[in-house]
Amino acid sequence: MTGPRFEAFLARLYTDEPTRRRFLEDPATVARASGLSEEEVQAALDIDREGLMLTAESFEKKRARR
Repeated sequence: MTGPRFEAFLARLYTDEPTRRRFLEDPATVARASGLSEEEVQAALDIDREGLMLTAESFEKKRARR
């Protein structure tokens, strides 16, 4: 179902705080603006937001330790 474009979108969500903030405010608009298919947009809308935030925080802490 998902391809490289969707995976790149997820990577941005996990690592780029401004993108993540915009996504949390208006997920459909941000997903469509990223060029995702409607199927991928729906998958993005189904993302566990709490899990997204926890994972993003974990990645940020790992980067800070380096």
